[in-house]
Amino acid sequence: MIREDYVPYMGEWAELRKNYLLEEKPEDFQELVESKLLLEYFEGIEEMYNNKFDELVEEQMEREGIDEELKSRDPLEWVGYVNNIRSQVREILTAEICS
Repeated sequence: MIREDYVPYMGEWAELRKNYLLEEKPEDFQELVESKLLLEYFEGIEEMYNNKFDELVEEQMEREGIDEELKSRDPLEWVGYVNNIRSQVREILTAEICS
């Protein structure tokens, strides 16, 4: 079996997926190692989930009316809303990537 430290840190999403595979699906992890697609796979995961994260945050901000006008009127309130949305999206995507 391949060691966990074989894969360099590639970002938040790749790390979550790596840990999931190592803990829950070690045979899938080993298959990626043997096919020599491991790093490419994690690069793709990182890129895909970074894009999903940005898109979902933007969509949720639009739905909730969190815009530049609010940002200029009340920056602290805007930051609070954005941080809340980012946390919610991160929870959703974490559950998705670990399944």
